[in-house]
Amino acid sequence: MEVTPVFRKNLDIHTRLVVNQGGSRSSKTYSIAQLFVKRSFEWDGKTIAICRKTLPALKASVMRDFFEILHDMGLYNEAFHNKTENQYMLNGNLFEFFAVDEQQKVRGRKRDILWMNEANEFKYEDFKQLAMRTSGQIYLDYNPSDEFHWIYEFVLTRQDCTFILSTYLDNPFLSGEIVKEIESYKLLDPNYWRIYGLGERGINEAAIYSHFELINGMPKDDFFDDVTYGLDFGFNNKTALVKNGIRDKQVYSDEKLYKSGLTNSELIMHMLGWDRMTDEMKDKADRAGKSESDFPDLGISFKHIIYADAAEPQRIQEIKEAGFWIVSADKGKDSVSKGIDLMKASRWFITKESVNVIKEARAYKWKVRDEHVTDEPVKVNDHAMDAIRYAVYTNFNKPFVGFV
Repeated sequence: MEVTPVFRKNLDIHTRLVVNQGGSRSSKTYSIAQLFVKRSFEWDGKTIAICRKTLPALKASVMRDFFEILHDMGLYNEAFHNKTENQYMLNGNLFEFFAVDEQQKVRGRKRDILWMNEANEFKYEDFKQLAMRTSGQIYLDYNPSDEFHWIYEFVLTRQDCTFILSTYLDNPFLSGEIVKEIESYKLLDPNYWRIYGLGERGINEAAIYSHFELINGMPKDDFFDDVTYGLDFGFNNKTALVKNGIRDKQVYSDEKLYKSGLTNSELIMHMLGWDRMTDEMKDKADRAGKSESDFPDLGISFKHIIYADAAEPQRIQEIKEAGFWIVSADKGKDSVSKGIDLMKASRWFITKESVNVIKEARAYKWKVRDEHVTDEPVKVNDHAMDAIRYAVYTNFNKPFVGFV
């Protein structure tokens, strides 16, 4: 049996999760099918489930490869093939093929090994239902056409996951014509080349920010020319408070608070932290069943200015009376587009702990109308983005406000 480097990369992996991300014709599907056939000689009485979003897609891809391999190796026996149930017995092991829309199988019997072919077509709930009924390894393979996906967030971040990247260069059996076709993507479409040529995650073409960098922690205040906070109010939506350090044309952002359901008095309590709260505040927290651990010190300084949503003047006044230096952010004409332009013109660093800032930055995009990208941001999950823009843009326009 001739094998590819992708087969060898998967051969001795024993982690719970094995993720194969690859470009077009990288051989990931065929190689995993070969691996399963080989492993069938080692397994004893196991149930192996192989699934995809739809049955037609499954039959046209992994099922075709699987049975082709069996025929090539002289292992296929029609007596062991239940075509009605899409099952095959191989060396005493049951291979069953099904589509994710067959919910009775997704939520049905348990299995030993699971393979989710083209896993980015599945919903996260599908993965959870399948995983909880799988006792052994789980394989996932896909082309990374989605910039944001549950696989990136909830699978690749796990300690028990092995990530394998492959491209067409890992498949020595491709013809020269196919290689030439894939390499033509370089000139035709950079994003298409990134996904299907290099096997890398696609980029949201309507993305507003794609230039930010992640850092391990926030430098000390004396590193910066200026330090400000941005505050976007919310209740049903998130209240976002972000610390921003500015040095030359560099912006550093560190998430301090990102929480919904906060009244203004509760927001002030969080900003103060337990040690700076009045006895009255602590009594209020105690009556609400909360304690010191619910109000950690966020390090919100009284000496650094907070630029807040100008649409909430009463809330700004209450926070000012609590001792904070807070003013309304500049929300004048074109302030949104100009603020975004200023951020895009700056080198931007986000601390790795700022998980909600990072999520928003990755998802923040322009509205698309009639297949044309506009210059208006999508107003969804943009609370931290607004807070940062308030701070950076208003500080840029008002470099000295005065301390009272």
